[in-house]
Formats: sequence, structure tokens, C-alpha cells
Amino acid sequence: MTISDTTTPAASTALSEIALQLAASLHRRVVVHEFGPAASDGGLSASPQASASLLSVPVHDDGVPVAVIEIDLGDGPQLTASEFEAIDAAVALTRIALRRAPGSSRVDRESILVDLLHADESVRRGAFAHAAQQRWLRPGPGTVARAVLIDATVSDVDRIAFGRHLTHLRPVPAHFIGLERGVVLLVGQPSDNGLTDLLLDEAARRGIRILGIGTASPAQGASDLRSAADEAVIAASLAAALPQFHPSVDSSALGGWRLLASASADPAALRIISPAAHALYSQRDDSQRVTVETYLDVGANVVAACRILFVHRTTLYYRLERLPEVVREALDDGVARSTLHLALKLIRLWESTGRL
Repeated sequence: MTISDTTTPAASTALSEIALQLAASLHRRVVVHEFGPAASDGGLSASPQASASLLSVPVHDDGVPVAVIEIDLGDGPQLTASEFEAIDAAVALTRIALRRAPGSSRVDRESILVDLLHADESVRRGAFAHAAQQRWLRPGPGTVARAVLIDATVSDVDRIAFGRHLTHLRPVPAHFIGLERGVVLLVGQPSDNGLTDLLLDEAARRGIRILGIGTASPAQGASDLRSAADEAVIAASLAAALPQFHPSVDSSALGGWRLLASASADPAALRIISPAAHALYSQRDDSQRVTVETYLDVGANVVAACRILFVHRTTLYYRLERLPEVVREALDDGVARSTLHLALKLIRLWESTGRL
């Protein structure tokens, strides 16, 4: 489910999924009723007769009722603050799912922030300009897009509830702008005040496991937030996959890993790009691969490689001499050696992200 995609083609399916997720969060029966355009009294007749144990939460869009979320409270305990936040998230999801004219004249903060990631570039630009005019964000490095990669066991409703809750953080709020492929997307100001630790603490308090956080700022003169959000998502995936970037990394610190992250996982292509890397990858025992990768990491410095590998210089030379011929040939050729080094990092990235 993608909250930033406001053109949901199967609204009824989306509403059923929202009801299921909210029910799982509340441990109560939930039904979402859409109001048809011909329904009387704003569509209230579309819902079953209310009872003392039934909580009806209206969903409005531009002041017009579009749905109602009905929650069977039964004899259970009173709703907690976090459960009310889940209901609020379900209301937002329902409103977005039923929005038939995305990017229209809505100027409320929620609509503008959601439209920052709209599929239509003109809508994104309009939202970005409006948000800058209202000083909700500042163009260029003054704004930071944050991508929070959350464990797959957490439902979309709970992800959105968490994201919307972060708007209230102080001193630096992180405004929720979307949920894409399970990644919570936020926008806010640069912060050196422990925002990452605060996000991790808030998530832990809710029983949510954050896998990685990525940040990126729009380029100077950028007219929308799309590219920065995409870069933040890539950074979050690398923060989750690679220990040197965990738990949070800015896209500007990725270096060559950014290039590797864009490569498709294709072992067949690896054989063509670097036969030496493919030969090392194909071995059951990865000791040779670790030796070569470490050796290349330190620029073929034997002393440094021995210190990292905890081996004597004679042992390292012995290992290098016993490498497959295709690997030894690559180590003797400048371009092939550089390609081998990058390919070994690419293999490590694919393995870390489950693509190999």
C-alpha cells in the first residue's frame, strides 16, 4: 500500500485491507464503509445501526464525508493513546484511498505534504512550492528527506501511525509525507540533536524495529522532493544492509556504494563483468574471497592486509599464489583488478540485501 499514490484504482480492496490492518492493531472488529455519491445525510445510512459498543469514526475530505470507520469496542479495555494514533492513521489512509481528484485545490498541510511525492510531476512541484511558501520546508540543503525502513512484520497502519506521531517530536519535528513499499518517508530540517536516536527510541517504545534510516537533501534549485526521497530510500537500504552505515546514513556519505546499489543482481552478468569475482563467489569456501577483498581494500598493502586477516606475511603470499589463475591474472591488471574489487563489493551488497 502506498499512501503517496493517491490514485488507488481499487478503492474497495484498499478499504478492506485498511480495515484488516486496523483490526490487527486494535484486536477488535473493524469495518470501513465508503459513502456513495448518492447517499443521504452524507452517507450515514450506509453504516449499520450504531450501538453503545460501536465507535464510528467519520472520514472527511475537503469537509465532505467520504467514509466511516466502525470499531466494535465490545467489552474490551479502553483504547490507548497509541491505538487512537492507529485509528488516525487509518483515517488518513482511507481519505487518500478514496481521493478521486488528487492534487486538486486542497491546501491543508496533510494534502500538500502527501502531494510532495505525487506521481504527477506538476502536482509535486506545486506542492513543493506551496510548502516552501508556507515555510513548512526550505528548498535545497535546508530540507532533509528521511526514509525509515521498518521490519516487514509491521502493518501499514502501524507504520503510518508511527510516521504521523513523529510530527510532534521536539525540538525538530519530522513531518510524515508518505509510505512507499513499506518505507516511512519524512521531511524536516537538518538536525545534529540526536534525531536518529530519538527515532529509534520512539520505535522501540512501540515495539517497532527500524532496520535502517537514510537521509538526503534536494539539490540546490530542485523544484520537488522526489529525487531526494528516492536517494534517502537507497541510503536506508544500505544502512540496513551494511554495518558501516548502520543505523543511519546520509546519501552524501555512500560513495561508491551508491553506484553498486543501482546494479541489478545477476550472477550470470557477474561472470562476464568479472570472471575473477565470479570464480571466487562460486567457491564453497569463501576464505579466498575474504583474503582477496581485504587485500584490495587496503590497496594491496601486505602489512595492512596481514594485520586485518591476523596472518603472517608468508601465509598471505601463500594464499595469493594459490588463487585460481583467473584471479591472479586480474590482480596483475589495473582495470581488471579495479573491476574485481567493485564486483566483490557488489556480491557483498547482494548477499546483505537477500538478492543473492
